[in-house]
Amino acid sequence: MQMVRRFIFPILAVLLFVTNQAKAQTVSLSNTFVFNANSQITSWDGSDPANPPYPYEMGAVSLNSSFGSGYGSAIDVPFQLGYLNNGYLSPCNPIAFGQKVWTIGNGTHTGDTFTVSGSTTCPYFTGEWGTYENSNNRLDGFSVTATYVRTSHTACRYGRCTTYYTDTLQGGSGTVTDSTIN
Repeated sequence: MQMVRRFIFPILAVLLFVTNQAKAQTVSLSNTFVFNANSQITSWDGSDPANPPYPYEMGAVSLNSSFGSGYGSAIDVPFQLGYLNNGYLSPCNPIAFGQKVWTIGNGTHTGDTFTVSGSTTCPYFTGEWGTYENSNNRLDGFSVTATYVRTSHTACRYGRCTTYYTDTLQGGSGTVTDSTIN
């Protein structure tokens, strides 16, 4: 009996811990957006950029830093859409990007183009008030697919040449979500 207690109780303790840590998430709010080369959002949910639904606050997305050049990433969503912190989600965790997918060329020439997709969450706002109800069980995040064009540069000095590349954002699209954590 002593031997059974020695092995069973630790296993039960681990199982209880694991089941308490694994929480289901249900997307309760979702909006799509399109952004330009300056990272400014130009369309929400398929709206016409010439007639924007939130003309003075369409928002922006920052793929490689929070607003103000801090750590992570960020998105500014119009407050009317109901996201945490009135839609100003900065800082968020860094975006976890996948592999580059070359759509033109292979990355060795000027003009070669690729897309890259990634997603992140913004856990720092869980527990903050949004535009409705308490947010202790809400987690906001966003995903993007961005298009870049590559420029090749060659610099020669003392008879030795080095080629380096610059990737310039062309724009992209994404989805911002608000999930309920059960």
